[in-house]
Amino acid sequence: MAVGWDRPAPPAEETAITRVEHELGIELPAEYREFLGRQNGGEPEPNFLEGGEDIGGAHVRYFLSAGPSGIEGLEDLESVRWEYSRDGDADYVLDTSVLPIGQDAFGNLICLKVSGEDYGAVYIWDHEEADDAEAYARATGSFNAFFEALRPEDELDVS
Repeated sequence: MAVGWDRPAPPAEETAITRVEHELGIELPAEYREFLGRQNGGEPEPNFLEGGEDIGGAHVRYFLSAGPSGIEGLEDLESVRWEYSRDGDADYVLDTSVLPIGQDAFGNLICLKVSGEDYGAVYIWDHEEADDAEAYARATGSFNAFFEALRPEDELDVS
């Protein structure tokens, strides 16, 4: 069963998505653009990602929006990318080849590869390993694969 939404955001306008690409100087992978056009971020129901390619698991707390989403407290792609840039106010700087697109339940960032090798893949950035080369763990090869791999928490086998 696919993951549902506790607090869904309305679809992003095409102009908002294009503006974000222009402002950030990137081209979003087509399937992620389509996601924003259907669901401009939001808070999914409690979930888990079992395994992934290089990770032990993940829980997505929220997905960022392309501009204002109408959901109180939901950050957008531009503000979070800026926060983790050399000019931002975060304690750590993210690699410029990734774009934060969400956050997990532990404060780690869900990142989309937006340039270079592995374009379109999804990585989990571990804030506790931020200064280490091992901070980025590949979760899936694409956004659709990542989203489809999320399972509702009630399917988690804790036995």
